[in-house]
Amino acid sequence: MAYIPSQYLPNLKKYKYAAIDKSLISKYVLAEYWNQLVKIFPLTMAANMVTLLGSLHVLLAMGLMQVYAPNLTETCPSWVYFAYSLCIWIYGSFDAVDGKQARRTGTASPLGELFDHGCDSLVVSQIMILYAATCQLGETWWTAALVFFSLANFYMSTMEEYHTHVLYLGYFSGPVEGILSFSLATLATGIWGPEFWHTKIFAVLPTAVSQYLPELTLAHSVVVGMGAILIPTIYASLDNISIACREQNRSVAVAVADVVPFVASISSVTLWLYASPEILGQHLVLFLLFVGFAFSYIVGRVIVAHVTGAPFPKLNRMHVPIFLGTLNAVMPMLGLPKLADGIHELYLVYACLVYTAVQYAHFALEVISTICQYLDINCLTIKHKADASKKSN
Repeated sequence: MAYIPSQYLPNLKKYKYAAIDKSLISKYVLAEYWNQLVKIFPLTMAANMVTLLGSLHVLLAMGLMQVYAPNLTETCPSWVYFAYSLCIWIYGSFDAVDGKQARRTGTASPLGELFDHGCDSLVVSQIMILYAATCQLGETWWTAALVFFSLANFYMSTMEEYHTHVLYLGYFSGPVEGILSFSLATLATGIWGPEFWHTKIFAVLPTAVSQYLPELTLAHSVVVGMGAILIPTIYASLDNISIACREQNRSVAVAVADVVPFVASISSVTLWLYASPEILGQHLVLFLLFVGFAFSYIVGRVIVAHVTGAPFPKLNRMHVPIFLGTLNAVMPMLGLPKLADGIHELYLVYACLVYTAVQYAHFALEVISTICQYLDINCLTIKHKADASKKSN
């Protein structure tokens, strides 16, 4: 009951998943592929197991990255980029059919959405790191921006779903388009090598013009493009939230203010990196893994509140390491020495990573246990196989 107060448990049985998917690629390109793919999974396999198996492929790709490109600048053997592409594609494919598997086995439940979104929230930052390694962005602000943009998009989508009770997927800016783009990008890198990512996009223009333009490479343009797409995406989310609040006679200002915890978090870690250039330039991957766990916990609390009808979660214990680490980093700006500097600040980042990973694991296991007990289901297996078989027929 630590994360789901008992008075909200009955709402689990009332919850119904709703989504509006406008993705043209999903509808006209990949729909039949997914319909055929889901048939390879036996009716005895739980949908959450499909989700987990897909997510594990991203962890496999991250393991390869740590071996061949730990600094995000190394040139890897071609097969490594092919492996990245395949792992990302398998993750995206399994993520697209886990809901179909739940329906064909008659085991759809709020736990499925929690488990699916929880895995997605962990994976999103890792896929961005894989892309950074693929196009050799290095441990720079470009990589940090890539991760932060993706986290902002995910948070806004989750916040929008909480207030509107509907998951909106756009024509060209949904998760399917993102997975397909990054899978193709890593595939192309395996074929042509990472050098083409360093092509300067304004080099074809006359010098009289290009000298006034930033020296952006093709890799940089992807990051800029993600940032540009984020602006209308956030606007659309806030607009949908405003419409839903007016229809439900709720305060629009109060709902929109729910973005504050995320803004506070992202602003803090950005300030931390700005004040600690050695962390940015030498230990960014470690730092982003810590941020990824913290973000997953923050988003996870929102998803739990959504399926249980609980109040929107505000600041929580995961903000503690973020704010304390930032405070330590900015101490010199206040005329005070850092409490943890140099190697000790690196130890602090390690401590934050361990803390957030353990805290997230505790949260995930407690929530899964609570829901499974209340709904009388299992997480990774089908408990009532006779009922599932009857519904699937």
